[in-house]
Amino acid sequence: MAVTIRDVAKRAGVSPSTASRALNGKGRMRPETRARVLRAAKELGYRPNVHAKGLATKVTGCIGVVIAARHLPVERSFYSLVLEAMESTLAREGYHVVFSVLREEAPPKCAQEGRVDGLALLGTDIGPELVLPLQGELPVVLVDNALPGVDSVLPDSLGGARAAVEHLLAHGYREIAFIAETLADPSFARRRDGYRQALEAHGLPYREELVVEGGRRPESWRVAMKRLFDLEKFPEAIFAANDSMAIGAMRTLHDRGIAVPGDVAVVGFDDGDLAPYVAPPLTSVFVPRWEMGEVAARRLLELVRGEGPRARQVVLATELVVRRSCGCAG
Repeated sequence: MAVTIRDVAKRAGVSPSTASRALNGKGRMRPETRARVLRAAKELGYRPNVHAKGLATKVTGCIGVVIAARHLPVERSFYSLVLEAMESTLAREGYHVVFSVLREEAPPKCAQEGRVDGLALLGTDIGPELVLPLQGELPVVLVDNALPGVDSVLPDSLGGARAAVEHLLAHGYREIAFIAETLADPSFARRRDGYRQALEAHGLPYREELVVEGGRRPESWRVAMKRLFDLEKFPEAIFAANDSMAIGAMRTLHDRGIAVPGDVAVVGFDDGDLAPYVAPPLTSVFVPRWEMGEVAARRLLELVRGEGPRARQVVLATELVVRRSCGCAG
């Protein structure tokens, strides 16, 4: 049987109404009474029934999480860990996640039908034409994306990219290429900007021919690598906007008999699950995906509860994880 507010009240020796006020942080009461109720709730494992509460307050007890269809299947997506962290954080607060896949530029049904109290929108594919109208209807938090006037949580793409390129420069590499699926993606554009800043800080020119896009397509890295091979001189190092491009680049180099890192150094971005296990292990910029999910969930709950300032952007620190693909580790 589920523990009820009456069970908590009985254990604490107070009335159900007093127990309710203590658990909801409402009303005036002696601190020791509130502490006794909270202790009783913890001992009994009490969890609030947010659905029953919603009948009176019009709160659904559900949070919508929306992701673009191109990131499916979720279990192999960059956002799988973000989603897991969000679900875990929200569950601890008594909320359920309503997962929605965005297949067209139309508001998700869970929002249209009023089945959620707030929305987390994952990824850079979701643009202002969809986000801004939604924000006028309910609390919205962007994850791995940013728009003016909208709450967002994202990694430090610019700083992480700059650190990766500065690492390569410190180890003597000068001809460094940057490859990405598309610079229309704001995250990849910020990583390109970090790449540019690192070069310019070391007095090196930013060369357009070394910045290559493969496009939003399967095996995008093959297109990008072909363009690099068409250059008169192949670069000494490759910095990729994400791990999938970096691992694809290493595969292409291997197929051509070019050694990594002996002939060409490779660095990725994300530090995903495969990075330590490819051959050679991939040097990559670590993105705190679990923390992104936790922070986004907590921020969304603040907005749902009317707490804290609006339109806050949280940028989480990244960190370069050095392995063998850059030639700088044993």
